[in-house]
Amino acid sequence: MPLSVSTRRHRRGPLALAVLALFGLVIPGAVLAARPAAPVNIQILNVSDWHANLDPASSTSGGAWNISARWAADRAAFNGPTLTLTAGDDFGAAPPLSGFFDEVPSIQAQRLMGIQVNTFGNHNFDRGLTHLQSMIDLAAAPSTGTAGAHPGQPFTYVATNLANLDSNLSGVERIKYLTLGGIKVAIIGIVNEEAPTLVSVGNFGTIQVTDGVAATKSAAREARKAGAQAVIVITHKGVTDATAGTGPLTDFVNALPGGLVDLVIGDHTNIKYSGTGALNGILFHENASFGNSYAKTFLSVRPGNGPGVISKSVTFVDPAIPGALSSNNTSCGSLSFCDQAIVDMLVPFRVQLAAALDGSIGTTTAPFDRGSNIERRQEVPLGDLLADSLVARYGVQIGYYTGGSIRSQFPACGYHPVDTSLNRANYLDDKDHPPQHVNIITCTGYGSGTPLDLVIGDVYTVLPFGNNIVTRTVTGEQLWRTLENGVSHCPTDYDPNNDGQTCDGRFPQVSGIDFTFDKSVASGCSGTEVKGSWTCAASGGRITSVSLSDGTPILPDATTYTFATTDFTNNGGDSYFMLADGQGTSRDRDANSFLAYLQDIGGVLDPSSYALDRITICPCP
Repeated sequence: MPLSVSTRRHRRGPLALAVLALFGLVIPGAVLAARPAAPVNIQILNVSDWHANLDPASSTSGGAWNISARWAADRAAFNGPTLTLTAGDDFGAAPPLSGFFDEVPSIQAQRLMGIQVNTFGNHNFDRGLTHLQSMIDLAAAPSTGTAGAHPGQPFTYVATNLANLDSNLSGVERIKYLTLGGIKVAIIGIVNEEAPTLVSVGNFGTIQVTDGVAATKSAAREARKAGAQAVIVITHKGVTDATAGTGPLTDFVNALPGGLVDLVIGDHTNIKYSGTGALNGILFHENASFGNSYAKTFLSVRPGNGPGVISKSVTFVDPAIPGALSSNNTSCGSLSFCDQAIVDMLVPFRVQLAAALDGSIGTTTAPFDRGSNIERRQEVPLGDLLADSLVARYGVQIGYYTGGSIRSQFPACGYHPVDTSLNRANYLDDKDHPPQHVNIITCTGYGSGTPLDLVIGDVYTVLPFGNNIVTRTVTGEQLWRTLENGVSHCPTDYDPNNDGQTCDGRFPQVSGIDFTFDKSVASGCSGTEVKGSWTCAASGGRITSVSLSDGTPILPDATTYTFATTDFTNNGGDSYFMLADGQGTSRDRDANSFLAYLQDIGGVLDPSSYALDRITICPCP
């Protein structure tokens, strides 16, 4: 007869008691094993908009050899894994030490600095796809040691929002996955959508830049499904108003939903800023350009399945340089932070460069300032000097440069002549010399007397693109449309003296004409620049008057005027589509033309001799 339930429930022999006792011992251990593992702390180092400034762009901070040594110290001091990133424009518009050598020194320096993942900005496409492919291949080449052809460690480019990518470039990943301290990290790369309008026509091949927000959402969901516990976006988008914290980078972050992305690292606009998404809690930041600052971001990530970031923060570092390289830039000397491997790698490039570019071309009483991109929001003496060179060299009525063409002050601290006895240091500031000199950058390691010495290398640092000058005629109507485009991106409330704001690289620097624009009214341009539907009105917009320098009015009509600018502008770059009509005669390279002009005029230049009265900015009655 079977035992009753109650009987079975109470019949416990020695074996049953032993099993229960065993389970009693095991359960506490299982409970302990189920407790959450300790978070993994990850350090992220990044530099923004570096533009191959292998040597410091200023006396105060930057330089590949300086930053590399600091990053090595940061890694050694941190108790956890480190990820090292940048977000495009690592080369392009570079000083001659990189630009004159097909940008190879930039890639080699990044390998030695420990860059692991990068994306593209518009300037990566400056020389077209064939050149870009060679850079991608060099970045990924297997290491052969610090003395070999491929020193340092390989790194990868990632681009998530490029359609037709595989038909044009190879070796670029859509999402980059890394495992750091047992944590799976996904890195998404977003190219700025307007990038094709900022380079010469055709430089993107058949690549199309798609919407960054949509691409990020799709890739981030994919990464989460693949088990990524942290998702990072590196994007060539920046803040345009540091005070308000607004701009394309902020708009991009705020358009993302919560829970998909943990960190967004920006680039492009030379503004140091950090913030948090309005509704999604996403930390985002951007550094000052050219290595003048770098960021240390810290993520604390809980191991396990699903999103795991439990805290995040960012600290900016201004990598100061107390001194300079010694022995003709071949030794670190007594510098506190200096990577001798990078200094050694650059020596043969320096030797070749000095032979070509260290020749004297005159002097100046003070630097022609570039400061914090001031040429992108107001008239500056260097803009006037460059535009004047077009009028003088080609006998045209109107010379036209864009602020974005100008990449350095003059003389250029980013160019380092071998002769350290040259006078290149200067200590002016905006309090003593308004408004011509704002945030003057001092050049360390050289004489501080006046006048300042100018060398050929300064010219090619100011104008590094290799654009050609084009001469042509324009109608009064075309000129009004051209100027309207030039001021179209100025905020309606912008302050020309505010370093935290910019009008965009299309802002005009002119010779032979005067014009007035009303910043307080809406732009007379409309449409979508990325899709090429951008048009600018010939009247009724911001431009209120245009005249020749002698006061003769220029009306928005069919009257023609002789005109010179760069081929980039004439072909519709920076959305100057009103000039892209196939007209024009190609002349010399812009830097060659400027150099010849300086040699023609000789003497001592003086930035304060420019009245800065060619452009009038107002709320006009």
